[in-house]
Amino acid sequence: MIKEKDLPDGWKIKELRDVCLSKGEYGSGARAIEYDSKKPRYVRITDIDDNGCLKNKNKVSPSIIEEKCLLEDGDLLFARSGSVGKTYLYNKNDGFCQYAGYLIKFKPNSEIIDSNYLQYLTKTSYYWNWINSKQNAVTINNINAKKYAELKIPLPPLQTQKKIIVILEKAERLKEWRKEADELTDEFLKSTFLEMFGDPVTNPNEWNVKKLNDIILNIEAGWSVNGEQRRRKENEFAVLKISAVTSGFFIPDEHKVITNCENLKKIITPEKGDLLFSRANTHELVGATCIVRDNYPYLLLPDKLWKIKLDEQKNSSEYLKFILSHPAIRGEISKHATGSSGSMLNISMSKLKSIPIIVPPIELQNKFASIVQQVEQMREHQSQSKHHIDDLFNVLMQKAFKGELM
Repeated sequence: MIKEKDLPDGWKIKELRDVCLSKGEYGSGARAIEYDSKKPRYVRITDIDDNGCLKNKNKVSPSIIEEKCLLEDGDLLFARSGSVGKTYLYNKNDGFCQYAGYLIKFKPNSEIIDSNYLQYLTKTSYYWNWINSKQNAVTINNINAKKYAELKIPLPPLQTQKKIIVILEKAERLKEWRKEADELTDEFLKSTFLEMFGDPVTNPNEWNVKKLNDIILNIEAGWSVNGEQRRRKENEFAVLKISAVTSGFFIPDEHKVITNCENLKKIITPEKGDLLFSRANTHELVGATCIVRDNYPYLLLPDKLWKIKLDEQKNSSEYLKFILSHPAIRGEISKHATGSSGSMLNISMSKLKSIPIIVPPIELQNKFASIVQQVEQMREHQSQSKHHIDDLFNVLMQKAFKGELM
């Protein structure tokens, strides 16, 4: 907890209610309808990403326009249920907007506090520790307007706030540039694949077409087991989560630790060169595929992840991963998947094996694999750079609100 006596001269500790004109107004309970550009965009909790920005997809409008719920420049929204603590700072560049229920609006007093300074505070560990201490999780996480109004804010003079914002904006811009560089790397590999092999659906180069079953050695399914949500210690067994695969890159830390190994019915572990395939997930994520770059004898596959082995003398793992990740092939996988709910789909092993794919000569596949491996080495350096930038940003954030930055 930050104390006023530890802050520089001129800094105060104020509650959120003391620095805002509107002190906690709840959003509209209107129904969401199809988006109409002549009506406001309806801002819901699910429309706000983890960076506090509006997502561009799934726009909707409110069934009823409520004047008191229309947003103005500088309004700061707080989620009061579900994704408690998430915030969104409205900017007029986001267009005509009305905010929905489960969001609470505070209007910062611009003569006392800068809205951007306040939103940066909501990205600090100080803020999130406070959020965790206030939640009532008996039925559902919830923080009401009265509780939010009690948030204590280290408040420097307005001119100092603006200087802090300039520094933090520069640091945040570095994070955005790093993200853009990662996206350009992905686009380079996609364009290289298309240049070397052409569209895998129209097959302009008239490559051989085979069913997946004809080019792999076998597919093995894992077995689900309960586990603890924590990092695995040395020589402990853990079961992978689907999230270990969904990004398209293998993340071994996405696992649950198995505390009782006596009754394990099936042990399938990821090995170097394996493809891991998500056979059950949402419409967008079913069929996510990644390559394993090392042996992991203490990690087990659950039943929702499959391990695909292929003969590297005849086909390349990198090539097959890109084929299975291609939007057209992912579309085929989704089309073959079934499920009683729109939120979770499942594809059978036989249907996956029946999907046709183009099979260029192994020499060309290996050439592509070599490019991928070089890019992966570069991506590893990018990842290290991202960690350094994230660490720098977090350090600056902590210093900023303790009065140590200026």
